Amino acid sequence: MNRIVRAVLVSSLFVSSASFAQDAEINMQVDIDDADMPNARIKMKTTTTENGEETTTVKVRGGGARMDVRMTGGTMETESRHTETYGETRREPRMERRQEPRAEMPAEPAFRDCGTPSDEGCTMRRDGQFAMDATTWRGFYQSLKSESNEIVRQEKAEKMLKRVYLTAAQFGLVLDLFNNEITRLEVAKEAAPHVVNPQHALGFSSKWKNSISGSEYTDIITQ
Repeated sequence: MNRIVRAVLVSSLFVSSASFAQDAEINMQVDIDDADMPNARIKMKTTTTENGEETTTVKVRGGGARMDVRMTGGTMETESRHTETYGETRREPRMERRQEPRAEMPAEPAFRDCGTPSDEGCTMRRDGQFAMDATTWRGFYQSLKSESNEIVRQEKAEKMLKRVYLTAAQFGLVLDLFNNEITRLEVAKEAAPHVVNPQHALGFSSKWKNSISGSEYTDIITQ
């Protein structure tokens, strides 16, 4: 509501209590000063039984109302205050949540050469790692094959298989390098966790003539 209208309403409420009881002449003036503050003056003249004159002046200024009442026909002076509080609602600017860029996984290569023809496991991963490529595989395989001592070959294979990954096809060729079934099973235990497609190596249990060793191999490759 406009402040001037508020000022007039407050003043009118005060004057109405006096004008109900007796005939009164009311003169109301509303001004606005340089600071845009409303200023209302209301003069009410009444005639008493003693032909006296009462004058009531009401001043309203700013956000509240201050009323000074002076009775010319008597000795009473009263002062009344009416204060209004205006609330202000502030809306904080909305913070936009910045979306963090998502890390994208590298796309699978369309073709990789692992040195083994038609190898489905060459484009597969395990622990985020690909199997050895053709160059690495040839060096690895030739190093084992050229070793005449099977015990030394086993030690070399186990040491290298802790650092590289291989496909099921590569894994099968490594197992064929060991004639002793016990040694072959030990190498399988080291290599199995690094075979990228172990489901394709289930059939290698037939490489053991001993059924107990073959069953143990199946347990190892399916873990």
